[in-house]
Amino acid sequence: MASGKEPSEKSEREKTDGGIPAGERLSGSDSASEHQADVNRDAERVVADKAKRKSRSDSDASRDLGRADAGRSGAERQAEGDERLRVERETSDEAIDAERFRTDAATAMGRTHHHSSARSSADLLSQEQESHRQTQTALTTREEFLAIVSHDLRNPLNHIFMAAQNLLEVPGDAQEVKAIASSINRSAGEMLRLIQDLLDIERIAIGKLVLHYEKHDVGEIIREVVGDFRRDSASKQITLTAKAEGCHEVVCDRSRVVQVLSNLIGNAIKFTPAKGQICVSCARTGPEGEEVQVSVSDTGAGIAPEKIGSIFERFSQINSQDRRGIGLGLYIAKMMVEEHPGRIWVESKLGEGSTFHFTLPVRPDPI
Repeated sequence: MASGKEPSEKSEREKTDGGIPAGERLSGSDSASEHQADVNRDAERVVADKAKRKSRSDSDASRDLGRADAGRSGAERQAEGDERLRVERETSDEAIDAERFRTDAATAMGRTHHHSSARSSADLLSQEQESHRQTQTALTTREEFLAIVSHDLRNPLNHIFMAAQNLLEVPGDAQEVKAIASSINRSAGEMLRLIQDLLDIERIAIGKLVLHYEKHDVGEIIREVVGDFRRDSASKQITLTAKAEGCHEVVCDRSRVVQVLSNLIGNAIKFTPAKGQICVSCARTGPEGEEVQVSVSDTGAGIAPEKIGSIFERFSQINSQDRRGIGLGLYIAKMMVEEHPGRIWVESKLGEGSTFHFTLPVRPDPI
């Protein structure tokens, strides 16, 4: 009896699965189409199950009529046949359920694989687009940077050339010669600082910035650097003062601290108008006095709030309407301070001026 039902059950399974091979069911790309296919398959299964139950009900009714006609003499034989039929039906139902489970699992797996592939392709496309955008931005920034560096190097070089020509062509007294020589010295210093900044940027980029630590008095460093800038500040009628009393010794790379302080004072002179004031001070800070804080305050125009967060970034002056420099000084200062390690930040109000702070750790011995 079981062997006679196998073709019809296989046909039934093909009907309930919509007659679509599993491989084709896995190839759907549209989630709406997949959902509709599921709905159609479920509807076909309901219709097939109803037809099967109707057929079984008709068979049972016909058998009951046959029993009534045959009398009770064949009751035991009929009961045994009923039991066999029940077992066959249960086995058939289990096989159908198992086949449906395998088909649904294969369909779900195919959808998952398809959706995963689609997401992976979208992610790769997004990554490629972002990489292309970053490359274009980097190339544009590099071109602008090279143009600015060329311009900033050309200015002091032209000044040196003209000053040297004056020395060669125009006779003058000792005072005039000294003034021209001082001008040449300042221009050469600007060029050297710019070249040094470019070299430091490269060292930072490749992780080869090396600091040489020794114990130094912060007050002495402040007084020295302020002295170096007195001529520049006086030429703009800016009062530059140092309040370095009570500063402490720290273990640091002296040349790098001088570089940081020079960048901050140089910027203050650039952005402070005539008759303004700049003050450099220091104090012991921290819960247990474990840091020395150096501050450079000016009475300049101040910094707009929306720009404070980006002024320590590399090339921050590129595309700026007020570009006095190439935006390397503060970035380098930040890298130098953090390497010690310390902190650097700014407080500023438009129309009132700015104060740049940085800290250096107090250590008993060089590290």
